Amino acid sequence: MPTVQQLVREASKLKVKEVPGHVQKFAGQHWRPEQLRSRFMNWLHDYKIKFIDTGSPKPLLDVITYGFVFSYALSWPREYAHYKHEQEAKLKGGHH
Repeated sequence: MPTVQQLVREASKLKVKEVPGHVQKFAGQHWRPEQLRSRFMNWLHDYKIKFIDTGSPKPLLDVITYGFVFSYALSWPREYAHYKHEQEAKLKGGHH
């Protein structure tokens, strides 16, 4: 199965205007839903054998890490808006 590295290598030889069409063609040929599903299931099976069946703490750490990243990504727009509002209030001399 072709890799992203192959796609980048091929795209680097093209003009910028040609890249979107090439990516679309490449993805249509090599990343079909059934292929992606098969690759994902193989990865999941290998992950289970390597980490879950051996009693490794990695699955727990993965859940904690990705949970943190996901929650941070979801809360970032609200935090950023709050920060901007606070900065504007400081510039106007008011309280937040």
